[in-house]
Amino acid sequence: METYRRWYAQLERFGAAMFRRVDAVYTRAWRLRPARASREADWPAVPGAYTVGDRSGSVAVCTLTSSALAPRIAALPGVAIAGRLYTCNLGIEKLVTNVVANQRIRALLACGKESPLFQPAQALRALIENGVDADRRINGAAGYLPVLSGVDAETIERFRGQVTLIDRIGETEMRAIEAEVERLVAEFPPDPRVAGPATIARSKPVQQRAEDAQFKTLLPGGRREPLAYDPKGFIVIDVEREGGRIVARHYLPDGAPENIMRGRSAEGIVLALVREGLVTQLTHAAYLGAELEKAETALRLGFDYEQDKPLLRSR
Repeated sequence: METYRRWYAQLERFGAAMFRRVDAVYTRAWRLRPARASREADWPAVPGAYTVGDRSGSVAVCTLTSSALAPRIAALPGVAIAGRLYTCNLGIEKLVTNVVANQRIRALLACGKESPLFQPAQALRALIENGVDADRRINGAAGYLPVLSGVDAETIERFRGQVTLIDRIGETEMRAIEAEVERLVAEFPPDPRVAGPATIARSKPVQQRAEDAQFKTLLPGGRREPLAYDPKGFIVIDVEREGGRIVARHYLPDGAPENIMRGRSAEGIVLALVREGLVTQLTHAAYLGAELEKAETALRLGFDYEQDKPLLRSR
């Protein structure tokens, strides 16, 4: 049991760190997009897999894993935004942030199919009913890593007080959803006295060097895969200081140990992982390349290595 706890804790750190690093790049790129004059053009506040409808609407709709429903639902009268929800950490963080940024939203309809692995719908319901603990872990959530470290406690409480959750989890029939939305718009009519979306502060543009004008400008970021780790599994990295080797242990998505590799070169290990088909997502490969390079550097320079942590000098 103790071995399982250590493995699960390491898996949590691994999955969360990888997901947040990629998401941070994507969010920075989103906030550097060209500004518009309208305040309401600044909403939604953070990027995500959603479709914006009527910004003055009072209903938000979460379609869980039923992505195809979102654009159709967003077109319904009174729906401010509709989008999917795959995870009970970053996914819920984005939902909370965007809803709180638009105080006109008063009802949150959850429909579509639940993810049996991540259980975001159960976590969302637990959040509204039970709140979070001191570490911002959702009380009573059963899914994978239900920790909202990307939003502060005040924002979470504002979200809980702002919306009423309407649980229609499992419903995928458009006619039934349309009827439910119509009922909610009547029950929670838009209030023109309530402030709309808040203005989002933007970063100042970086001054370019004269020779940079010869280049085509590209923004960092991109669309990442929705899973918290590669469908082929995940890799736990360690170092064997006695032999001067990096160790990469490959686990299947259910946590079963599958492969182990030892080597002295970060590049050699990551290329072998790709060769064997154990890494199928580009974001996963980029993460592993960075972590393996850290492990190699630790061996060469005598630093302590722990996955997802900064390098520290050995004591």
